Amino acid sequence: MIEQDYLLRQIKEYIAFMMKMLFDAEPGSIDQLSEDQKSSGGDDSLYRMVDDGHIREAELLLYEGMQTKTADNLLKGYSFYQYLAQQEDDFLEAHHYSRGLIREGVRRLAALFDAAHLANIFLPELD
Repeated sequence: MIEQDYLLRQIKEYIAFMMKMLFDAEPGSIDQLSEDQKSSGGDDSLYRMVDDGHIREAELLLYEGMQTKTADNLLKGYSFYQYLAQQEDDFLEAHHYSRGLIREGVRRLAALFDAAHLANIFLPELD
């Protein structure tokens, strides 16, 4: 449980840092960004898939939509992982997902956008 809390804190801090640096979003508005993305229409299906427990399928769909490295795609990715990070541990576990997989997804997203070095600072490998 302590490790899960630590991972959640790391994930949230990293996303907050990146959102502030790239999009000038205040830390208090990070949760709102994922809600805005969820209600904005186009990617609503990703969030519905998560809500329905189809997390891995939603994640695959997210990456299929990232043909180009744009700020919008990066925002969608971080918002998606922020939404996942808001889910309860029991929900994630029931659907064969974990905070560790969220962490790895954030690292993968950062690498896709050539920001792996920043992810490594905030989300170092665990022993």
